[in-house]
Amino acid sequence: MSTPSEEVPKEGEEPKEETNELASEFNFFDLFDGMEHENDKDPSRIANKSDMISLIKFIGGFEKWNELNEDCRMAVVKFLEYKDRCKLGICSKRDYETVKSTPLDVYKISIYDNEKYHYSFREEDFDNVVVEVQLHHDFNSGKRFELIFSQLGEDTQIQWYQYIPKQRPKNRSLVLKSCNYYEEAVKFAEKWMKKCNFELKDIKIEMKNYPMDKSKIKSLPKCKCIRIGSDDVETFRWWLQKVPNQLKDVELVALDADREVFTIPSDLLNAPQIMQTSDFYFWCRAEFSDEQLLNLKASSLSFDCVNITDGGINEYIKRWINGKGVPKFKRALLWGNKARDYAELTRGLEYRQWDAAFEEEAAGFCGDFERVCGRGNCVQIYSKIDPYESLTLNVSSDCVAIYWTGHKHEYNGRTYSDYSIP
Repeated sequence: MSTPSEEVPKEGEEPKEETNELASEFNFFDLFDGMEHENDKDPSRIANKSDMISLIKFIGGFEKWNELNEDCRMAVVKFLEYKDRCKLGICSKRDYETVKSTPLDVYKISIYDNEKYHYSFREEDFDNVVVEVQLHHDFNSGKRFELIFSQLGEDTQIQWYQYIPKQRPKNRSLVLKSCNYYEEAVKFAEKWMKKCNFELKDIKIEMKNYPMDKSKIKSLPKCKCIRIGSDDVETFRWWLQKVPNQLKDVELVALDADREVFTIPSDLLNAPQIMQTSDFYFWCRAEFSDEQLLNLKASSLSFDCVNITDGGINEYIKRWINGKGVPKFKRALLWGNKARDYAELTRGLEYRQWDAAFEEEAAGFCGDFERVCGRGNCVQIYSKIDPYESLTLNVSSDCVAIYWTGHKHEYNGRTYSDYSIP
């Protein structure tokens, strides 16, 4: 796009390290060759002829590219595919600065070290770190790539698939000299976070020893979903402090620690990132108190109980039937082997046992529920605000599960309850 000028490095001149890095990205251009164009998946983003004419008129034609101010240049660059950004970035020093200053749209980054099986690269298991970068919110858009970092003697080997249309994927690799694979994987992932000004929407980290002391991450201001796998409570705390208070989804997972022993303490659970999130899932014990349970904003939640009492669960249900529960509630899965007092759980509630008459009325719902959710002692608990709305309470040996399954429907002047799994 830019014309040759004195800004272009002279022949034989050694390019700056960061310019060379922008141009090659470790020679990963072929990562993007097989990616489907984002506009193919999102027709609303396709520019029509009128849009292109307006753009060209606004910027004075591409022959005047070098005369545009920086804001206009950045406005154009932000719509370029990543590979095209790299090509533009080596046209001139000014183009390089424009590309470098224009944040890239990165939706999600994942880093994990607990996947040992990569048989297409090696027959035996091996220690490695996988870095996945997803540029588009739709995983199936093809706008993503995955790299596998591993140790090769004193060096780091990086492996990936090269996708070529209408051909079988090819295994590709390169070697970085005299460095540690774990550190290089994290540096690479954080570099991609920097490319989008750390404004990615989703992050997944499952690592035993994330180098927090060397991290460049100050905050992830646009993050909405976070999944952290660790066996260290302080790692959970560190990551939660990097994201906004209001999140859509939080997942905290114990990796190798005993799920029946490893426990998230009550003080960490008080963090607004947990108390105010819309959905959360913890694959470990969590020391929520009854008071904390009643103040959660999550419409969907799952954790191993430590301190939740039968009375606390009863009050949680009562708030919903009285119209004071969490808006758009879906489910609450309270795991644990503690023996529950069914009379206390259902104290003061109007409910109906799942008997033969109910199963016939629900028209196949009970069978579907059992296949998907399992079935213990199930009852239907009715709302005092609208009797056509109801919850399913399913109590088994290892879980107290609460689902909003009964919904009010009207058809041909008839009002009835329709049952479905949220």
